[in-house]
Amino acid sequence: MANKNDWNEWKGLSEAEVAERRVRYGANALPVPKHRLLGLILRQFRGIFNLMLLIAAGVTFSLGEPIDGAFILLFVFLGTALNVYQEHKSNQAADKLKAYLLSTITVVRDGQEKEVPTDSLVPGDILKLESGDIVPADAIVRQDRDLLVDETTFTGESIPVTKRASSSSATAADKDTDTVATDEELLLQGVVIVRGNVLAEVTAIGQETKLAHIASTASTVQAESELVKSVDKISNFIMKVTLLTLAFVVVANILIEGSQADVTDLLIFAIALAVSAIPEALPLVLTFSLSRGALEFAKHDVIVKRLSAVQDLGSVNLLCTDKTGTITENHLVFSNVYLMAGSPYDPLVLARLSAINLHDRIPEPFDHASDEALTPEQRQIVDRYSLVQEEAFDPALRSNGAFVKQADGKTLHIRRGSPEYFFGEGQISRDAVADWLEAEEEKGHRVLGVSYDDGSGAHFGGFVSFVDRIKDSTIATVAAAKQMNVAITVITGDALKVAEAIGREAGLVTESAEVTEAAAFLALSLAERKKRLSSIRVFARTTPEQKLEVIQLLKEQFTVGYLGEGINDAPALKAAHVSMVVQSAADVARETADIVLLQNDLRVIIEGIRFGRETHANTMKYIRATLISNFGNFYAVAIGSLFISFLPMLPKQLLLLNLLSDFPMMAIAFDRVSAQEVERPQRYDLHSLYIIFVTMGLVSTVFDFICFGLFYRISPAVLQTNWFIASVLTEILLMFSIRSLLPITKAGWPAPSIVVLSVIAMVLAVSLPMIPATAAFFEFQTPTLAHLGIIFGIASAYLVVTELVKRPLSGFVRKR
Repeated sequence: MANKNDWNEWKGLSEAEVAERRVRYGANALPVPKHRLLGLILRQFRGIFNLMLLIAAGVTFSLGEPIDGAFILLFVFLGTALNVYQEHKSNQAADKLKAYLLSTITVVRDGQEKEVPTDSLVPGDILKLESGDIVPADAIVRQDRDLLVDETTFTGESIPVTKRASSSSATAADKDTDTVATDEELLLQGVVIVRGNVLAEVTAIGQETKLAHIASTASTVQAESELVKSVDKISNFIMKVTLLTLAFVVVANILIEGSQADVTDLLIFAIALAVSAIPEALPLVLTFSLSRGALEFAKHDVIVKRLSAVQDLGSVNLLCTDKTGTITENHLVFSNVYLMAGSPYDPLVLARLSAINLHDRIPEPFDHASDEALTPEQRQIVDRYSLVQEEAFDPALRSNGAFVKQADGKTLHIRRGSPEYFFGEGQISRDAVADWLEAEEEKGHRVLGVSYDDGSGAHFGGFVSFVDRIKDSTIATVAAAKQMNVAITVITGDALKVAEAIGREAGLVTESAEVTEAAAFLALSLAERKKRLSSIRVFARTTPEQKLEVIQLLKEQFTVGYLGEGINDAPALKAAHVSMVVQSAADVARETADIVLLQNDLRVIIEGIRFGRETHANTMKYIRATLISNFGNFYAVAIGSLFISFLPMLPKQLLLLNLLSDFPMMAIAFDRVSAQEVERPQRYDLHSLYIIFVTMGLVSTVFDFICFGLFYRISPAVLQTNWFIASVLTEILLMFSIRSLLPITKAGWPAPSIVVLSVIAMVLAVSLPMIPATAAFFEFQTPTLAHLGIIFGIASAYLVVTELVKRPLSGFVRKR
């Protein structure tokens, strides 16, 4: 196919060629994740916690304890099922948003125009595109008329750019390969035709497009969930301590009892003891907490695709975002004019006349703003004119124009463009307008110059400035973020002065040192970058490639949340700890993100951070309570077994103890959270956690030994029963104490569900040994009233001591 100058001479591919290429290249479709539901299920076992529970269940079954094993599997199944259900439903909701690519497009085949599905395109197809179309594949411009395109999804810039026809005569059809072309000659899949018409030849489809390559790059950038990493660390610690202790207990018992040791019973006891130390309800508590957060998000039109992102959001202490549409309204508004003395025309009227056929196409931001700003009198003036000829945007001169005429035939030639164009033409000197221009730039305004020629030569008509105003909610949102100790950093493609002005207006920037061009920052030495990184609030003139590099640097010092929407945001989204996109984001960005916002509003994100911190606070309550109580009993039972000839608590009793104590603890996911707990970024301070659970665990062990000393001489059944009841009561009281590091009288009322379930668990703990059937099954002996009085006394004393020991520990945690 030779190069054509006449649009009508383009014949396109034949149907036979299309069929052959379709077999060779496949469908024009982005890669779709396969077996996503299976992937969600497998992801639940990425951490070691559920795997550890499954191993414990397997060993328990193999030792002939099916009821005990079933309890463990029940917790694993419920947690996993709820997690998978929530994430699968979220992904289905996100899928419904996919309307990015057109379903059909006009092509030229066999010399005729046809409407074909976009997924049936092949390299070499000739696309016929016009204003409003979305380019369905990578293509090279062959013929164009007044062509402007919006590449926001790739560059982040909202200003349309010019494209021109390729000067190369070689085509994809001739060479059967992609044609090398400049950026000005290429149309990438996903860009929007803003103005004009174009014939473009498809050069790449499906997985060979730049869009797909970016998706592939994103898939290689991995960001681990902070929640998963922290739970894995806790799990590793629990597993190491448990295995070491059990090994010691088993060996010591064998050495003490010698040949009389019942190894089988000892192993069953060890397994039950191990299970009692593992907080097996943690996955379920996490799921309840995260699901509650996801439901709160849903009320604010937010779709959570990765459930753990709810809590990860709470740990965010740096939120990175573009300014357009989040900080600002993404809507240019007329701001000011520079009038030329003696000019008969208002610069705003001239700017509007330069795009007089505004309503026949998608308006450029400048055109739309000019039209909105006209007064009734100015609009009457504009209405007197009609278009004669429109001049396309010249990228070299950075200007465009139009010939317009009045009813009497009087013609006016208008040019508009950057200030530099008019300086170069000699129509106005830079010095004459330097102060005005500098003042507008410092305010973050965009400036257009206009000139007119009414037959007597070109005359400079003045300047018009426009502003993309910050949202009404921005200042309050920035202030709310500061209250929660969340820094906001703007990463934008805009010019330095414009970005700085917006940053100052939003309350993000107080001095120029907090603003930098990305290229200049990345050119610094590594030491200097690390030194300045935390103080930078705005990165200007940032390319898509630089976004990823900046995010990766920020991750070294911060927990980063990133809000993007463009195709080239995908790698940066994948790299961030928590990734968010708006509803209108490109498919690749939306597929990559953890959270989809149906409203482009920073307030939703800041509110989401608060939800995340509440979720984290409630999760920590459970972890603290269960580790302290479980390990307190764990050490007491393990050590106690060395001094008596019988097991201090039977395996089935240990598992029942764990079940009853976890019963109310699972409701802690819905507990109330104080304002102090959401003031700072939440994270798992494992060192403080270990100090708390070791110290408080020793208190629990001491009270277990008090109970042991009071009852072990009476009989094995009496010790086992009374110790069981005391353990349930003390664990539940511990939960009420440790749910806040404040004194229990100042911690506020717990959620009603916690109180109700706690009462039920306590009643069951006392009742089960008194009911003949359950007492026989669990081998309990009915406690006497005197013994119950002693047990209640021990539990009350335990609560008092716990509160006393907690106070110095809470001060230690706050200092960290």
